Amino acid sequence: MTFTFASAICHKPAIGVPFQKISMLLVEHHHTNLCSKIIRSLASWQRKCRVGTCITGQQLNELHTNSAHVGPTGPTTSPSSSKQKKGLVYVSTSADTFANLAFEDWVHDNWDLSHLNLLFLWRNEPSIVIGRHQNPWTECSIREMRKTNVKLARRRSGGGTVYHDLGNVNCTFFTHRKSYDRQHNLQTVVDGMNEEWPQLDISTNSRDDLMLNNFYKQISGSAARLSRTVAYHHCTLLHSANTRMLTSLLNFNADGVKSNATESVRSPVLNLREAEPRLSQEDVFQAIATEFYANNPPYYKDKEIYAISPNDEHIWKGIAQKKEELMDWDWIYGKTPKFQVEKKYREVSATIHVNKGRIDGVILYMPYDWVHSVLVQQLTSALKGVRFWITDVAMVIDTFLNDVEVDDDVRDRLETLRCLIEDCVSGHEDLTRTGGSNNSGQLQLNQLP
Repeated sequence: MTFTFASAICHKPAIGVPFQKISMLLVEHHHTNLCSKIIRSLASWQRKCRVGTCITGQQLNELHTNSAHVGPTGPTTSPSSSKQKKGLVYVSTSADTFANLAFEDWVHDNWDLSHLNLLFLWRNEPSIVIGRHQNPWTECSIREMRKTNVKLARRRSGGGTVYHDLGNVNCTFFTHRKSYDRQHNLQTVVDGMNEEWPQLDISTNSRDDLMLNNFYKQISGSAARLSRTVAYHHCTLLHSANTRMLTSLLNFNADGVKSNATESVRSPVLNLREAEPRLSQEDVFQAIATEFYANNPPYYKDKEIYAISPNDEHIWKGIAQKKEELMDWDWIYGKTPKFQVEKKYREVSATIHVNKGRIDGVILYMPYDWVHSVLVQQLTSALKGVRFWITDVAMVIDTFLNDVEVDDDVRDRLETLRCLIEDCVSGHEDLTRTGGSNNSGQLQLNQLP
């Protein structure tokens, strides 16, 4: 099996059909429209392809012959009279987390999978991907993610939170809803890997996780999205991921948060590369693809892995919009189920209720006449509807404190309230606020109980 870059091209006639020759062949056969489309695609891939693989004359004919079956708009009719579903394997050339997730959504929304099972292989740049119904403020350290420039994404499927980087291999199995079989998909991975690397002894547990060496440590998690006609199931495989980064971002204690969102089950993990140093990512791709084709006869003649770009708007019409939707703050954070955060400092406490990623209400408890109730009401009213995000909240409180006229003692107490509220939002940011000329309101947030 080989990687076939179906849109790549090189200028070495001895290896394949040169760019100009492809153009002449298509024009000679009166396929001018197809010629322009393919040449645009070839030119794009020529810039992106890392491997000197090019289209041969035979592959070009196959692409043209099968364009009625699997094209930019997806499969329409089966190229064979056989009722058995065919298989096709794609590998993404992009490490853009949002682009790869958008491709999943695009296939889900656009393809008729009555005659086709699709396996999509992909890797992402460093990122945390949470499930559709999860709370990012309880699943990961947002503060650490900002410091390390790790992106946060919310996928359309359910399940728990996973860490992605270029050492993490992802597999998505697309099929018709009636053919959905989660255990079969996982067994494809298990059988493919154990066939080539039996010493790994990969198996599944009761939670549909992939385990190494007879349930020693977890190497994968999985989730699915099911609709009326289409289903996809995706899983991760830790090959050579940065487990230190994984631990620092996901081993997070969300003190004071009460939430009904889906919680992840944390498990000890191990990279495949640690168990078998000779195992490359290409080996993983090939093993899984080989087993997939063993169960699904190839849609085309050859059992190959076809490279695609999920960023190509010319092929996947509307995919840019899907990517933008996944990157939107209101999707990543605003889709979080209702929750509340409580913090206390000595005799003062704060409870913030959050709905759709925005502050729904703030309740402050303090000794009688500690701060006048009118000031408390003004502060809490100013925060209602503000995004539950430290910069947004800090800006609103700054404006309130700059506009209010009070003596130094009251200002010190308002600064304490500010620190308490910002600590609820920031998740123990290491910030110091100083109030009043006598510094009696000084409070370090990382020292709050």
